[in-house]
Amino acid sequence: MRSIAVLLLVLLLAACVPVVDGIGSDAVIPGARVASAPFGDFETGYEVIGHGPPVVMIHGIGGGSSVFQYRLNAPAVAAAGYRVYAIDLLGFGRSSRPESRTTQDDLVAQITSFLEDSVGEPAVLVANGLAAAHAIRVAAERPELVTGLALIAPTGYRSLNRPQDERRERAFSVLASPVVSELATAFLVEEGFQRFFLLDAYADPASLTDEVLAVYDRNLRTEGARWIVFSFISGSLDQDVSELWPATTQPALLVWGTARGFSSYQDSEEFVLARPDARLVLLRDAALLPNEERHEAFNDVLVEFLRDAAR
Repeated sequence: MRSIAVLLLVLLLAACVPVVDGIGSDAVIPGARVASAPFGDFETGYEVIGHGPPVVMIHGIGGGSSVFQYRLNAPAVAAAGYRVYAIDLLGFGRSSRPESRTTQDDLVAQITSFLEDSVGEPAVLVANGLAAAHAIRVAAERPELVTGLALIAPTGYRSLNRPQDERRERAFSVLASPVVSELATAFLVEEGFQRFFLLDAYADPASLTDEVLAVYDRNLRTEGARWIVFSFISGSLDQDVSELWPATTQPALLVWGTARGFSSYQDSEEFVLARPDARLVLLRDAALLPNEERHEAFNDVLVEFLRDAAR
């Protein structure tokens, strides 16, 4: 009886988790314009800044992620003479939040659709973590759409490479069940839980500024935010790149932070062995998000890569 009472109390607290309407209409990236593009029955939210050859920035996949990740990068790249698009993947930011299981096929299709219909010409893809694995797949399967790859702590060899089979569907079904989904949602919006996982993304706890914490919290409290997180946890977004990465031919840049994190710079071994021509850059004092924690150094490296890739 006591355990049932505790469960009922937790469910009651979960039911009281407040939600917000969204992240607002103002641009997150300084100087950018907010826009959206249709993707089937959904919408892709994005911000665009600058003029010149196109660069598409794709944020990493984790609770509360969005174009916010590139607020310190997009303006610098635009100032160097590029038209920069930063997109929100399905389930994140201003994009649609399907209340169902999302797969890696869906996100690959979304990126491909955006390149075809909104960018309209071949572009360099800048992508982080699991989204970098999706970018690799787009580059391998639709090489005419991609002129270069700048990958930040990509996954797909040693991590987040689980096969897409019925086990992924079953895992999502468990997470999406009424009791489990309410409990999980309560954890997702709990401040200590958010801080714990963000500390895996940032090397320096000081990087968790009030602004960073507030943005991630707001994104996680937006209606429907739970479903993409459940898709991620269940492995439904995992993408193996062991055959895709060697098949890419575009100029490539690999950037890792050297601090401990989910995707360690030691993971670079397979990427470099498969494509020795790819440029590898390691940035100290950064973990999964070197583009934020070492944004000045990252911006310099990225702009140099973009100029070299255009030759």
